[in-house]
Amino acid sequence: MAGCNTLSTMNTVTLRNTNHFPHYELPVGLIDTCSSGLIRSDKRTGDEVMTVWENTSNEELAMLWLWHNAEAREIYRLAPNRATKASLLTGMGIAVISEAQERCLSNQVITDQSASETAVRFE
Repeated sequence: MAGCNTLSTMNTVTLRNTNHFPHYELPVGLIDTCSSGLIRSDKRTGDEVMTVWENTSNEELAMLWLWHNAEAREIYRLAPNRATKASLLTGMGIAVISEAQERCLSNQVITDQSASETAVRFE
């Protein structure tokens, strides 16, 4: 993974660590910062896949699981200057946001293809 040697040791998190994902209240203006609106999870999720998220910024980012019923749940925190390897399920709608800037940095549904690509990087 390019650029990963300059980051701290990769942190690994899995869905099996917990079954409690707290509700998350999205700031009102945040939805407008996503390029095409928030993409929700498929009604049924699929197999577990490993994904890599590289946060090269100096701020902690929040990863949200956007449920098909319009609930948002906080799933992970992406530490600054660190790559995080996370297990997710295909079909999960995931948004990564900057709380400090109230801005959506990424919004996608996890697929086998997106999981096998190079790390999603935030600067």
